[in-house]
Formats: sequence, C-alpha cells, structure tokens
Amino acid sequence: MAVYRPSRQRGAFARPLELSEGFMNWFLYGRETWLVALLKAVPLFIYVYFLLTYVPNYVYYLATQYIPFLQFSDDVGFLLAAMIGGGNFLVLIILALWTQAARGRRGFAWNLIRVLDLLQYLGIVLLLSPLLLFNLGGGTFVPTTPAQAENPFPLQALALGAIGFALGVAALGYLFFEYQRVSARDAREAEAASRAAAYSAG
Repeated sequence: MAVYRPSRQRGAFARPLELSEGFMNWFLYGRETWLVALLKAVPLFIYVYFLLTYVPNYVYYLATQYIPFLQFSDDVGFLLAAMIGGGNFLVLIILALWTQAARGRRGFAWNLIRVLDLLQYLGIVLLLSPLLLFNLGGGTFVPTTPAQAENPFPLQALALGAIGFALGVAALGYLFFEYQRVSARDAREAEAASRAAAYSAG
C-alpha cells in the first residue's frame, strides 16, 4: 500500500507545494482507475499531436509566408519544419525520462520536475485542448482566407472551445477528488496495519 503524503515543508507556500507534490506523486506513479488512465492518456496524445504536427506546420507557414523578412522557399520551410519536429520529439523523450527519474526522489530539482509536469497538464486541458477545438470549429486568430477574415470567431468555434474548457475543469475536479479518496483510503489502511502490528507485538 502507498500513502501519497509528502514530507512537511516550511514557508509561505508550504501548503500548495505539499498538495501539488502529493497530487503529482499519485498522478504520475500511483494506483489509477481506467478513467484516471484515460484522463492522462488523452491529453498526452493531444500534446504529442500538437508538438509533432501543429508546431512544425506553424513554423513552415511563418517561415514561408507570414514573416516578411524571411519569405523562404517551400523547400527551406519544409527543412525547418522537419528540424523543429525532430527537436520536439527529442523534447518528448526528455520529458518522459526526467519524469521517470523523479519517481520516489525528493529535493528541489525533483519536486520542480513534478511541478512542471503539473503545469504542462494544466496547460493542455485548460488552454491547448480548447484552442484545438476552437480551430476545429473554424475559428482562427490568424485569418488566411477572406471568409476567415470576415468572421474569425464563428459561434460554433466559440462553443467548442467553451465545451473543451469546461471538460478540462471537470477532469481536473474529478482527478483531485480521486486523489483525495485514494489518499484517505491508503491512510486508513496504513493506520489499520500499524495497529495490527502493534497489537501483534503487544
């Protein structure tokens, strides 16, 4: 059994740090239900998809069309996009390695890694996912066609973005509730085991 309770820390930010560390220890390494696994896997897929497809595509169009002093050829833009995509793939590998390396370790650097993972997850579910849904609905912040320039924020795009944000908030609420439930259950199990051991020794 595992109790997801970090050691006590001092300072003005002690409570938030303890809460975030305990939550991320459970979120990254603890026992999970199928729904928790789904709420972890879907944002991860979205993040990988964004880094490996959207970002290189943005770089291509910025380098070939939208930055006036660049205006590279399509071939150069493709090479730049491929380089950025390869770099992002390396970033994903580094993120996976440092997350696993932080497992079970304490200290400022290891805690910082878990906090960064938490901030990335928050950014994905509260910003990136709604943005992609907004784009899926036809919305854009950089109009490229006359129709987009006439109405860059169509109603269906705003509605999809709002739905994505609401789902992200609901997912975070459920994850926090599940963390509290699992922590309380494991604490009760640990207390029962301690009492049983004390009774047997006595």
